[in-house]
Amino acid sequence: MSNTVVTGEVLDKSIREVVRILEDAVGCTAGPKGLTVAISKPYGSPEITKDGYKVMKSIKPEEPLAAAIASIITQSASQCNDKVGDGTTTCSILTAKVIEEVSKAKAAGSDIVSIKNGILKAKEAVLTALMSMKREV
Repeated sequence: MSNTVVTGEVLDKSIREVVRILEDAVGCTAGPKGLTVAISKPYGSPEITKDGYKVMKSIKPEEPLAAAIASIITQSASQCNDKVGDGTTTCSILTAKVIEEVSKAKAAGSDIVSIKNGILKAKEAVLTALMSMKREV
């Protein structure tokens, strides 16, 4: 088995395509008015669910690069599920949006290290704002 190395625009395009597929499938399940999704299985009846995490885990692209990208994106939802037990759909949508914005910034010529530093600064600002809103119970 040989390894394939993909970089540059080919990789960016593949990432955008997989993110769009996952976001379309998972995003519709968000919130109390979210839609139900039927997940086909190789045997038996399809599974009907509104659980975005289950929907995301069920998407298994056949193309190896797309499968690897989907696996990486699914890890963020998995960590959210493990640590919090809820919010996986929101986490998936946010992950997709961050990837989309990073892709746009890269296409506009931004330096990837500067983008990463900006994301880390934004994370700290969000955490600070959330901590200022918390109330002890």
